[in-house]
Amino acid sequence: WLKLKPVVPSCTQPFDTEISAMARPVFLLFLSLLIATPSAAVTWIKGAGGANCDLTCAARSGCSEDAWPSSEEEFLTAAKEAGQECVGTQAGGAKYDPSTDGRYCGWSGPDHMDDSEKRCAASGDSGTYRFCPCNSDKEL
Repeated sequence: WLKLKPVVPSCTQPFDTEISAMARPVFLLFLSLLIATPSAAVTWIKGAGGANCDLTCAARSGCSEDAWPSSEEEFLTAAKEAGQECVGTQAGGAKYDPSTDGRYCGWSGPDHMDDSEKRCAASGDSGTYRFCPCNSDKEL
């Protein structure tokens, strides 16, 4: 169904335009996928009540400390990926944010944390469900 004529390379022979025309769209598709795909993609998971993200992501190659949302828009995308629709959203500011009580959501963590403190390890009470950036979409 696809016939390619053999091309004998030569310094004086131009690149076969038939092959070039076929390869160009494939190359452009591949390039656009590389650009569009974030290199450090995470999967957002809504944890159990009171659970920290280290526990929530344990079977998914761990929690990513570098993936916390930096805007409400980023958070809403993460919450949706985790299966949560927030009735209302506020900045929050707790070490365990982003989180929800099941209806309302807080997205922004504290303004400052010590370098030794990890947001993945923070947890709220049993009525607090964290949104966790896990390193893998499949459980191990």
